Amino acid sequence: MIPLVFGLFAAIFYFGNSEVHRFENLAAKDIRSTIRGDHAKVSVQTQLNGIVGGPLGDLSKVTIRASDFETDGVPLFTQPGLSKKGIIRDLKIELRDFTIAGLRIQELISDIPDCHYDYALAVSKHKIRLTESGVGRGEVVIGQKDLEVFILHKFGEIKRVSVKIADDRVHVEGYGEFLILKANFSVDAKLVPVDGTKLALDDATILFDGKTADDVSRKAILDTLNPVVDLDRDLKLYGAIEVDAITLRDGVIRAEGSTKIPEEPTHRMFKPTSLLP
Repeated sequence: MIPLVFGLFAAIFYFGNSEVHRFENLAAKDIRSTIRGDHAKVSVQTQLNGIVGGPLGDLSKVTIRASDFETDGVPLFTQPGLSKKGIIRDLKIELRDFTIAGLRIQELISDIPDCHYDYALAVSKHKIRLTESGVGRGEVVIGQKDLEVFILHKFGEIKRVSVKIADDRVHVEGYGEFLILKANFSVDAKLVPVDGTKLALDDATILFDGKTADDVSRKAILDTLNPVVDLDRDLKLYGAIEVDAITLRDGVIRAEGSTKIPEEPTHRMFKPTSLLP
């Protein structure tokens, strides 16, 4: 009897792992199809929750890694109308060296607990669709040179710009053609989160052609540059990140906050995957 029991558990474990590996390969292929880049890399790794957890729809950890790619917005959504029977107890996302809507990101790391997926669909159609996301924590890292490129891409008024980040301040210099004047400018400011989805200049010292800006000129440039980055409008993240802390050090911005996989919007300009095929 005991060998039979062990044999049964071994069979469950084997077929469970076999199906999980199949899903991993299909998932990586599907995610790869929604992003751009000749050198893009995608991998998916899954850990079962115990010996029989995986075949029963209980996954302890799923890790999605991708790098060297481009996308027009967040590539993952949930579909809350489907079944929530399957569970992913820890969804880890590690994205590196990628460009989203014109902004290059050095690194985006997110750890999200208690996600659910449609288990019946996974079994019957070999497709995994996330149906509910928990709320976790994450961090986004942006380099100063990449912010320069993004500013020129986003703001038509800015014709030339350089960005330096150090000691919790951002220093922006350049040439702009604004409604009220054309001039060289410099801005030394903090970068703060606003409403969780915007990165904006605050506590700013502003010079035009080497002279302290008057109130009208000061307002003109701050109205132009703020928010420097709108995570939802500019990057189409649909609430995936809610920033609550920003650190400016050694040429990089580190923005931290709560993270989740957003619900699939009714209308969007691009069509990323819901998670897996």
